Formats: sequence, C-alpha cells, structure tokens
Amino acid sequence: MKWFILSFMGVLLLSCQGKTSSGTDGDKQVSVPDTVLAYKYKESGEKTDKFELKIRGNNKTKQGNLTGGIEDYTMAILIDTLYDTAYFNRANNLMKLGANNEALADYNKSIRINPHFLEAYINRGLLKSKMGDIEGELSDYRLAIKICKPNADLYNNLGRALYDLDRFKESAEAYGEGIKHFPKDYRLYYGRGLARKRIGDKKGACEDWMKSSELGCVQANILLPLCDEYMKERTDSLKRQNEGERTLNKSVSELVHTQRLR
Repeated sequence: MKWFILSFMGVLLLSCQGKTSSGTDGDKQVSVPDTVLAYKYKESGEKTDKFELKIRGNNKTKQGNLTGGIEDYTMAILIDTLYDTAYFNRANNLMKLGANNEALADYNKSIRINPHFLEAYINRGLLKSKMGDIEGELSDYRLAIKICKPNADLYNNLGRALYDLDRFKESAEAYGEGIKHFPKDYRLYYGRGLARKRIGDKKGACEDWMKSSELGCVQANILLPLCDEYMKERTDSLKRQNEGERTLNKSVSELVHTQRLR
C-alpha cells in the first residue's frame, strides 16, 4: 500500500476525526412566532416554571418532536428572557430542522447572555461551517479555547476544520495542543497523524496512529500497514547508512595503513 492513497483513505476514515456536536442535521424549515406561543401560554393558565418547560422540551426533543421542543423552550424564554440554556436548546432544534438563520440568532443570544457557554461556541462553529463561514467557525473554536475550560471536542473540531482547509501544519498544532490537555483522546492522535502525514512527517504520523490504535480507534488500525512500509523504508535507510559508514571506516583504515608502510 502506498502513501499517495492516504488522501483517499482520509476521506473514508472520519469516525475517529469527525467534528462533534449535539446534533446538526436536517433540512426542514420551521418558524414559531413568539407572540402566538405567548398567547397559548397565557390562555392555558399553566403555572409551569421555566425549568419544567425546559425539561419538557428536552423530553419532546428526545422523542423526535423538535417543533414541540421549540415551543416549550420558547415559553421558557418568555418567562425568563435571559435563560441562556433555553436559547441554546432551541437553537439546536432549529439547526436540526434547517432553520439556520434562526438558530444562529439563538446561539448568538445564548453567548451574549453567557460568554463562557462552551457548548454554544462548539455548535455555533459547526453551524457557521454549514453556512459556509469557515473563518467564523475557526474564530468560535479559538475564542472558546481562550476563555472556556479545556474541551477535547473543541480541539478536535478546530484541527479538523484546519485540515479541511489544507492548513495541515496548523491542524497538527491544534491537535497537539489538545493532546497536552487530553492525552487519552484517540481522535486527537488520529487527526494529528493525518495532518503530519500531509506535511511529510511520516515518523510522527505513524507514532500518532499507533497511539490512536492503542487507545481504541479501530480506523487507525487500517492505516498501520502504511507504518509497516515506513518502518521498512527507515530500516533500509539505516542499513544503507551503516554500510556507508563501514565503507568509509574501511577506506580510512586502508589509507592509514598505506601511510605507515611509506
């Protein structure tokens, strides 16, 4: 197996490297006017508090009723317009349903309320990527890394986003920073291995894939035969180097012997 096929393999083997979120798929559009929900909530006479509404919205969401979840999150927001978690949860459902602009507005709101809302930065970054704003995605990950507690998903997503932009050196560095904080996360080794390979660091790539495999990444095992090839190349290189040194030493020895005879 040759090194030049790794680009194709990298497309296929993404489960150890793919970006992580709480959910980002969907193509249905949805809109829930707050005024209508406010009327429904007022007429119902319910005394449910915002936390109960959030929990009910979470349960509906888990059951696949995304619009029902959105309604409950919206009613929770009507009770407390600074309820950052409700904005975040509603944004997740909107993004799943393909309402990207509405989801972005809710992520923005949740972060304005709580500038250290780690998960909101992660999902907003993924949404920006989906909307074609790659620099905005990178900016969200980097800002979160700067002001939030360390998180493996952040480093993994940043490394993968840079890799997709062919910024392989920066990608390897991002994964490497993540490894400093999370030395047991096989995704980071796997991703750094791919990036290292693309900048010509075969040794580093193989070391990372072997570590990723050791930590449980099955896909890394598929890449290990490439390391067998690398190890053979390295062994052959060392063999040639040793032979060269022996030839040089022999020549020097013969030269010294000739001089002595004179």
